[in-house]
Amino acid sequence: MKRLVLLISLVHLVLSFPSSCSSAATTPNQLLQVVRDINGDIVKSNARYFLMSSVRGVDGFGGVRRGPTINGAGGAVTADLDRGMPVIFKPKAGKQVEITESTDVNIEFYLDNPTAKCNNTVWEVEGFPGHYYPMFLSTNGKAGNPSELATWFQIKKADSSSYKLVFCPFGGSLLCNDIGIQVVDEQRRLAASADHPFNFVFIKDPYIGINSII
Repeated sequence: MKRLVLLISLVHLVLSFPSSCSSAATTPNQLLQVVRDINGDIVKSNARYFLMSSVRGVDGFGGVRRGPTINGAGGAVTADLDRGMPVIFKPKAGKQVEITESTDVNIEFYLDNPTAKCNNTVWEVEGFPGHYYPMFLSTNGKAGNPSELATWFQIKKADSSSYKLVFCPFGGSLLCNDIGIQVVDEQRRLAASADHPFNFVFIKDPYIGINSII
């Protein structure tokens, strides 16, 4: 009887031990990866950054800037040949400081002296929800509202040295569209599901502090 009990105990131990090891080995890493600028520093919500194309050579682009006002609406977000205008990232989790990959953020252009006629700075996808592609980006959005699906973007790795913006209105990776460049009337505009990808690096704006504008 003692031998039988011992054998049963050993069998139970053998069966239970691999299970716990397997569980530990196959559990995915739930930690989100922080986003880093061109110097390797963590991108933060209390700083501002230029989004500079990672493309090199004559076909390369510069940064992004607030384009001209269209039909009284907020200016189009365009890819320019210079460093463009700096942007601020505002995570959906209001107290989050470090920007992480695959989490929702509002993107807002920084203006030194905003006026009543030039205060539309929050990025959004025009015409969402809609059935026409590409869907262009404008600056008609309102920051901080989780129900404004068209104003939330995610940052993801494009390759080992650059990032891309992704529009995932329903969260996760469901029905996501990369933000790229679409040429319209000789103007380069950022758009969801565009013809040309826009891979970029973050360059921290080195000038004045940001605390005074938040």
